[in-house]
Amino acid sequence: MTTLSSDAVAVADARQAPTSLRRLRFSMLLASLPFGVLQLSLPLIAREMGASAFVTGGLLSASALIIVAVQPVVGLGMDRFGRRPFLIVGLLSYAISNAIFGLTSEIVGLFLAQLAQGIGSGLFWLAALAIVSDLASSNSRGQEYGGLEEMSIRGMVIGALVVFAIFHLLSHNALGLGLSLIAAWRILFLGFTVASLLAAAIVWRGIPESFQRSTESPRKSSTAPKDQPVKLDKIWRLSSQMYIVLGIVILTASAGEILSPILIKYLNDNISTNLFIIALAFLPAVLVGSVLPSRLGGLSDRIGRRPILISGLLIGCIATLAIPFAQSLWPLALLWAFEAVALAAAVPAEEALVIDISSGKRLGMVLGFYTAAAGLGGVIGPLLGGWLFDRFDAMIVFGTAAMLMALGAVLILLFVREPSR
Repeated sequence: MTTLSSDAVAVADARQAPTSLRRLRFSMLLASLPFGVLQLSLPLIAREMGASAFVTGGLLSASALIIVAVQPVVGLGMDRFGRRPFLIVGLLSYAISNAIFGLTSEIVGLFLAQLAQGIGSGLFWLAALAIVSDLASSNSRGQEYGGLEEMSIRGMVIGALVVFAIFHLLSHNALGLGLSLIAAWRILFLGFTVASLLAAAIVWRGIPESFQRSTESPRKSSTAPKDQPVKLDKIWRLSSQMYIVLGIVILTASAGEILSPILIKYLNDNISTNLFIIALAFLPAVLVGSVLPSRLGGLSDRIGRRPILISGLLIGCIATLAIPFAQSLWPLALLWAFEAVALAAAVPAEEALVIDISSGKRLGMVLGFYTAAAGLGGVIGPLLGGWLFDRFDAMIVFGTAAMLMALGAVLILLFVREPSR
């Protein structure tokens, strides 16, 4: 009986990698279809159900809270059992979330759907990032991470455009079906459920396991004492640079999410009552995010991660401060598009920096801590934004977000050092 050598296995994996990454990106697109419409409509739906800004912030934080709870453990599990099972279960959780969104008419149902979505994101995104880390070289990680971000945003755009187009036709009875908007909402989310199940089938049949146990999780030497206890503190230990980066991720993720419970409501109350026009103002930024991350993600592969991160945070700071002074949506549309260009380069750079600092060791665990840190920011940000808005006003919320972004840029400049690649 013949066996493949490790070199032969590596060659086979290298040949399979482009196909696996393409299928992973398509699965990301399918899984992301409902996120665009939820991002725009969920705060307004919650308000229609009688939720305050703080409760809305809690609703938006629910999925992030689950991410914080599960991802460090999931990351450790991926280093033992592989990436693929977590990828598939994450997509099935997305399907459950979409089904609940389509069926519920109560605020409790929205919370349950957000919790299921948090489980899905906690598993699917972490496994997807780990697969890219397994299959991409250190000189192409930024570009490949950008490709994932790009397909996620494309899915959000496609889903939102389909939803708004159907709602517009139904409001004028152009389809002649006599469907109510609620019935259309249920049918659309049934469609999103099917899309998530299709993505799970693609992963099941088309993406092999990328984790190489022999290179990342060597077994203990047979000469090791059998009665020696496993020191859990060593399993969870990270470098000092990694702790610094994770702290900055929590800070900047909080800044990025502070506006989420109040931005659409602020624009709706102060600039335009037409949700479709507000959505059009976001369209240039969304289009930028749907085509540039895979291209600009490679910038950090060439000129370094720190300059890209610092520039992105400072541009985000300026854009946030400008929002309350805008008199119409169109100057904001241009500003958001400019900000989206910076983010298209900065987000893949941040993800690549985390892997660079880890030196390829215990990737699942490291990515688990990183995504949990980002998730913790997703918990803190909406709650803080809703609390500030309920007690003060929108200007305080915008100012706090901008201040945290600027602080993140300063901390990166002073304390983060890039390892050589």
